[in-house]
Amino acid sequence: MRILIADFDALRMKSLAGACESQGHQVVRAQHGAAALELALEETPEVVICPVDLSVIDGARLEEILRGNPRTRHASFIFLVKDEMDAPMSMDPRDSTVVAPWRTSDVLDLVEASLTRTQRFGGSRPNTEIEGKLTQISIVDLLEIFQMNRKSGLVKIWGASPGATGSILVKNGQVADASVPLPDGTSVVGEKALYRLLGWKEGRFEFQPGEITEPGRIHKPTRGLLLEGLRQLDEWEQIRVELPPLDARVVLGVPRETIPADAHPLTREVIDAVEAYRRVREIVDHCSFPDYQVLRVLAGLLSKQLLAYESNTSVSEGRRVTAGAGIFTPQQLRRLREWAASQRPRIGSVIKVLVASSDPESLAAFHEALRESPDFMSDPRLLRYPERLEGLATLGHFPAGEGMSLRLVAVPSDSRYAPIWDLAGYGMLGAILLASDRDVHATDALRAHLRQAEVRSMVWLAIASSAHVGTEVDRRCADSEISSFVLPAAPSHDRVRILGSLFGELLK
Repeated sequence: MRILIADFDALRMKSLAGACESQGHQVVRAQHGAAALELALEETPEVVICPVDLSVIDGARLEEILRGNPRTRHASFIFLVKDEMDAPMSMDPRDSTVVAPWRTSDVLDLVEASLTRTQRFGGSRPNTEIEGKLTQISIVDLLEIFQMNRKSGLVKIWGASPGATGSILVKNGQVADASVPLPDGTSVVGEKALYRLLGWKEGRFEFQPGEITEPGRIHKPTRGLLLEGLRQLDEWEQIRVELPPLDARVVLGVPRETIPADAHPLTREVIDAVEAYRRVREIVDHCSFPDYQVLRVLAGLLSKQLLAYESNTSVSEGRRVTAGAGIFTPQQLRRLREWAASQRPRIGSVIKVLVASSDPESLAAFHEALRESPDFMSDPRLLRYPERLEGLATLGHFPAGEGMSLRLVAVPSDSRYAPIWDLAGYGMLGAILLASDRDVHATDALRAHLRQAEVRSMVWLAIASSAHVGTEVDRRCADSEISSFVLPAAPSHDRVRILGSLFGELLK
């Protein structure tokens, strides 16, 4: 197998190269991203091993360039990351990460997995039997061809939207599984993913033949699946105007206990998702039933007033959403991207803001306030497991455009967690120090540490559960020359406005 190792750490590169060569692989080396790009175009590697913070051209950007080139687009990437939160936001299913301390054995295991995949589907130039554009041949027609010819292999699909990818496994002409990766690191799978992919009308595809040994999650006959998918798409088009827009935000319109306990499982699942996610797009993504069915249930619950659009959201006759003001202005987003560009390749496509707190309740209140912004995307793991707020956690992110995002990482300010402060905040834009009723001095140690590390900007934030907290924070800020903000405890339009001012201060 041809392997390209690109790394600014000469000792680490030498160790990895020696380990790969001892397994019989051909290895070429590069010290930075530009050299790696040049070598990749010459050598067409099957695997690229590199740190995400590769110099000159960072790892995520290198992947993007090579995937856009027909000669190198089939290469697998193994990213070396400092922690799991530094992984690229939208990873291809072929890619993987190794977290520090980057054990050689872990890297070799992933190389072996890539070799197995290559033997099944072909190498960097696979035996691509069919490839083309979805405008020329639809996914339905493609699957019918595979069914007639009893083909086995992997169908890779790239949609028209940035980052939209999907895959379909075909075994002896029958669809065995399907997957659509989501921005939060999870995936839509099975029949739900297949029905979603059938609706993609633009983009490109390629079929990589190979034997399929996995049992898959789809067991229905392909003909029936395609007929059902086309039926759903047809009905969707007919009643599209009646369905809630994907960017709308909804809330329960009645107390949860008033909803019948014997409701249909889909209805109960949708209600649970509404409480966790609110945004229609996220509700649809994280319900197990097909998209069309979820949207129909949402429309029915809205018509019965069991659900309601959030107070800061209006829906016009054309079903287009006008949401309440977001946290960032277009000018601020542009400034954020400019700052990120000046920091590359050190920070890659993820811009971090550290949120320091000694009180999980204050952190939970801050997270709830963030969710009032139509732009904020909560981390689904946090919504499922709120106890994560007691340790290192990702609160969520704001899409910043051009493939970048602003990620909010919560860290305990207790000095016992000092060893992870630098790791969690590597390459950060700034920090938000959450004041607590219980102890307004709790963030002092972390604040001093951030000052010593010459962090670009910091702000104080208090949740106004009492007047004392706001007064004390103002006094402390006057002493520390750090701007302070006080957030009302109850939901209100002012909270989004104040958060906008807070992030604007971090961007100065």
